Amino acid sequence: MSRTRRLAVTLVVATTVGLLAGCTPAAEPTPSTSSRPDGSEPAVTHNGPQPTAMTTEDGVEVWDLTVPPSAEAFGIDTSDGSSSRVRPGAYSSSGGGGRPVRFLLPGGKTVDVRANEVIFQLNDSPEGVTDPTSGKVLVPAGRKFSLRVDAPAAEGAEAGVAAYEEALAAVGLPADTVDELRQKIDGGPTGRPGDAPQSMGVSADLPRQQGVGFGVSTTFQPDSDDLVFLLEYDADWDVVPIP
Repeated sequence: MSRTRRLAVTLVVATTVGLLAGCTPAAEPTPSTSSRPDGSEPAVTHNGPQPTAMTTEDGVEVWDLTVPPSAEAFGIDTSDGSSSRVRPGAYSSSGGGGRPVRFLLPGGKTVDVRANEVIFQLNDSPEGVTDPTSGKVLVPAGRKFSLRVDAPAAEGAEAGVAAYEEALAAVGLPADTVDELRQKIDGGPTGRPGDAPQSMGVSADLPRQQGVGFGVSTTFQPDSDDLVFLLEYDADWDVVPIP
């Protein structure tokens, strides 16, 4: 997933979660449970059905992303009668250090992360969207699933670079984009005085396998006095038919 597409998906997910939380009735919440028997990990809250793709193993929240994508797999409620074509399934926990989450990817790869938010989203497009001029398909007809994972933020340039390097290693990606991140940090703000703050960042992605893409990104605002780096993992699936 390109960085431009990743940022667009992030914005849609964040906006959708806020809108649906305020405008649609919530499903019965799944009970908040700690990911460790002694309760030492943050409790996780989720409004919606129990996801079939998630299990807990030795205190770790495990998501099997090799299963066919579906609302049932990711715990997304589609039974509330809402006319919205965009629906989230969010799993939230408080605490700066996040909680342990593991993703099982196609090809046998396993990715372990610390996460504050795990947000799945389905987006229905019954007819798709086509560019009227070129005829190019912009949005395929069908149901599109995506995932955004918010990791704990890192404060300061060195911590931000280190967190991104660690994330690349966890995903099994080369460190090629680390130098690009350092260059953007050293370059500082690129906008003109008075312009709205602009985020900068870098990203890297695994080769797509079995219809699933997975990657990691980090963003920051270079004009901030205290640099804060927002680390995210993202996944998206090939379009499937709308049930």
